[in-house]
Parts: sequence; C-alpha cells; structure tokens
Amino acid sequence: MNLNAFVQTLSIKEREELLNILIENSNRWTTQPPDIECTTIQPTTTLSPRQDDFTMNKEVAKSKGRKAPVQAKSNQWQDTGEDRNIETPEVTRTPRSRPAPQKKDIVCHICRKNFSVNSNLVYGEFYRCDRCSSSR
Repeated sequence: MNLNAFVQTLSIKEREELLNILIENSNRWTTQPPDIECTTIQPTTTLSPRQDDFTMNKEVAKSKGRKAPVQAKSNQWQDTGEDRNIETPEVTRTPRSRPAPQKKDIVCHICRKNFSVNSNLVYGEFYRCDRCSSSR
C-alpha cells in the first residue's frame, strides 16, 4: 500500500489530524525518528602537515624493566564430578587384517653388510644402511 492510497482513504477530519501531528513533530525532528539521538564523533587528533601523506608511524613498545622468568602457580581447577553419568559404550574392535611387511635382503654399498629392509624403503642401486648414512 502506498502513502497516496492511504491518504485517499482518510476522511477530511482524519487528514486534518494527520497534518497537525506532522506539523507538531516536524519541529522536534527532521529526518531521524525522535527516539534516536543525534551524536557526532569529534576527531581525537589533528593531522600535522607532515602526516597528510597517509603514512603510518608505528611506535615500538618499550619494555618495562628487565625480563621476568615465568613462574608456575598453584592449580586452581577442582574436579566437581558433574559428568559422572557418561559411560563408554561396549563395541567390538576392528580386526587387524593388514599383511606383514615385505622385507628385502640388501647389501649396504659402503660397509658391505647384509640387511633385511622393508621393500618400500629401498630405491636406487646404491643402498646405504642407517649407520653409514648418518655418519656422512
């Protein structure tokens, strides 16, 4: 419903009352409802001529004396036992059906010792055992 159709449905007496209400309230507020107060934010700082290029100067926080070590305090937590009604459900465990790892017999090309190593870890022609690879 638009405003023009609303005004057309009013009688002459109702139109005059509406006009009087609008004239009375126009003195109190112009564009905002009367329950909203008009507030303006005042700038807290003014820009000096050097700050008009929109750069930011960050101040470094200075320490307050010497550094203090962290000290442990007493534990303030208390067990009040509010969750004692929770129970772990009884379930059957998942069967472990993974096959055993496939090992491969290999000779270290540095120390010439024989090793049995997981085949996924062996790559390339020249295998080095853990001892020889860590003593590089």
